[in-house]
Amino acid sequence: MASFAFDKISSNQRVPGSQVEIANNRARQGLPPALQKIPLIGQCIGAASVSAPVRVTRAEQGATLAGRGSILAAMVAAALTASSQVELWAMPIADNAAGVAATGSITIGGPSTAAGTLALMIAGVRVPVAVASGASASTIATAVAAAINALPDLPVTASAAAAVVTLTCRHKGTAGNDIDLRANYFDGESLPAGVTATIVPMAAGATNPDLTSLVASLGDAWYQTIAIGVNDAANMSVIDTDLEDRWGPVRQIEGRAYFGLSGSFSTLSSFGATRNGKHATIVGGYNLPSPPWIVAAAFASVAAYYLQIDPARPLTDLVVAGIRAPRPEHRFIRTERELLLKDGISTFRVNAEGNVAIERLISCYQVSAAGFDDDSYLDVQTTATLGYYRYSYRVRMAEKFPRAKLTEDAIASVHAETIALAREWEEAELMEDVDGFIANLVIERDATNRRQLNTLMTPDTVNGLLQLATRIEFIL
Repeated sequence: MASFAFDKISSNQRVPGSQVEIANNRARQGLPPALQKIPLIGQCIGAASVSAPVRVTRAEQGATLAGRGSILAAMVAAALTASSQVELWAMPIADNAAGVAATGSITIGGPSTAAGTLALMIAGVRVPVAVASGASASTIATAVAAAINALPDLPVTASAAAAVVTLTCRHKGTAGNDIDLRANYFDGESLPAGVTATIVPMAAGATNPDLTSLVASLGDAWYQTIAIGVNDAANMSVIDTDLEDRWGPVRQIEGRAYFGLSGSFSTLSSFGATRNGKHATIVGGYNLPSPPWIVAAAFASVAAYYLQIDPARPLTDLVVAGIRAPRPEHRFIRTERELLLKDGISTFRVNAEGNVAIERLISCYQVSAAGFDDDSYLDVQTTATLGYYRYSYRVRMAEKFPRAKLTEDAIASVHAETIALAREWEEAELMEDVDGFIANLVIERDATNRRQLNTLMTPDTVNGLLQLATRIEFIL
């Protein structure tokens, strides 16, 4: 026979009267929302002003927190451009004092023989420089440096000496090596007559900040999506270790980290083959105008927004606003993207409008602990769905059975509530084959700890429709 218990009304009172207790055990109906809270972790200019993530809703807050032209400020702006409907937090990290800033250069040839515009692009930002007819190389170089320094949100500063413009990253570390420098990105752009611009790419940046202490400072705060502004292997391993621990049954605060990576097919493929984190996603591209930290923030923002709507639905073809597409000659062909996806590198396409759109976001997990190929955690939707199962199950049990006694009736009620929850997962298209789930459901008292109830669930996760294979057998 079912029973209930009062929380605050005692049965041994002697004063006459009525007492009514109100409880919210049955108040909520349906599944809880899929939460998404994003910290952006990136380098700041100068010392970090805070030691914990700060809530941000506007791009200027990132600049105030981390400094204009900083990696973190750019990440905040990129995340808000990609999706303004996410809960966004910013966590600044200082440069490594032992680091080295990357440098590059633009050597100008002249004089110009006609007026025109030198159409530069730095880190995906257009830097047009007006050139008068007859301008000398040194005059043009001075104008280039002035135009760059007039844009305080660029990640570089510039100085001119004779005909050479030297660019220096605002940060120390390897991130500066990925700052793209180019001229004539758009069709129809060309150098002014008589002018040449010889670009030496950014290089020699070294020694990133170590994320170990920062990760420790996050404690048990739950962040479902994390964008990281550095992409070296050592820091990725720090993040992998922490996320694996967060995923476990003790902490139960799972999350996914997003990284950007720029490089040739062979560079990306080789790097991806060394990674195996279930909870890390690397988005790679070749000759990307937008730097990797902007890629990480923008892709994380879009993924978080849509996964909180439906953690099981594929993200394919979602546009990532604010990312400059690589030139057509630098876009990976289908064969290369197929191989990258087998090496743990997520891919994008460029649609007919020239926008960057998600092709497939995957984890870096490729082999099991035994060393065999394993695609069980391949797609980001898989861990997002599994995490939601756990979260919604914990919410339901906490709401329905607060301070419950472990009786046979309670076991039966937990069994019934678990089945009801599975039906809701099915209705939300988060799970299929509920009959199989029910048939395999085991709920029993622990043999050693009689205060513990053990449950075995075997949910069949819904898979995304990513390939449609059709055979046409024609008849003449």
